[in-house]
Amino acid sequence: MGRCQCVNKVDSKADLKGHAQSKPSLALLIVGDSAAAGVGVSNQKQALSGWLVESLSTNYCINWELKAKAGVNSTDLLSMLQRAKPNSEPTVDSKSTPPSILTSTHDFDTPLECGAFDVAVISIGVNDITGFTSLRKWRCNLKQIIEILKARFQCRFIVFTALPPMHEFPALPQPLRWVLGQKAKYLNAALLKLVNNYHGVNVLTLTLNPIDNSQSNNTHNYMAEDGFHPQVAGYQLWSNAVVKLVNEELDELVGKNSHVG
Repeated sequence: MGRCQCVNKVDSKADLKGHAQSKPSLALLIVGDSAAAGVGVSNQKQALSGWLVESLSTNYCINWELKAKAGVNSTDLLSMLQRAKPNSEPTVDSKSTPPSILTSTHDFDTPLECGAFDVAVISIGVNDITGFTSLRKWRCNLKQIIEILKARFQCRFIVFTALPPMHEFPALPQPLRWVLGQKAKYLNAALLKLVNNYHGVNVLTLTLNPIDNSQSNNTHNYMAEDGFHPQVAGYQLWSNAVVKLVNEELDELVGKNSHVG
């Protein structure tokens, strides 16, 4: 299997917190792999967390935390959540540095503090594909991740991002690209089936619309130089889709008692 080089522009590990002032409160948790950490762009403002905080801050006071690292699979994510330390709510600082210049402050392995989050956004699975995690282990891990987020973190809405179309990843040679693409389809099908058993859990499947019609494979328009991670346009597209999905739930979430006042 060929080795894919990451674009070394931001930390491949991220453990960040922030607070965007004013308006109704919403507590946001972002966890996962290198895509959640923002690999592929030069700063967090251009990454998923930056776009999400900027968009949601238009109408809400966002208490948010990012916990992500390159190479993380579903087993690693589950282990991190299981080690979470008790706490009444997310610890935030109203004068926190904005996401545009935030940098990694703690290792992914540093225990996350249990807090109450309205929304959890999860990016996981690509490393389960490349590491050939079994379908049974994948389902078991996801089930426990959902239940921990609901029980320990009181998450009211959980958004998984469906695995990307790896059969279109430009960094992967054939036939490996096809093999991993098939594996992604199997894991996605299992994820979609699992979330149907839970209220307030959804799977976001990104729809790629062509930016440049002269290119036959529009996935390339959203990929970083490494051919494996999103670039700025990809992260913005991802964030817009998450915000659209979450906005369908926000009125109900904030209308009732949001976890952060």
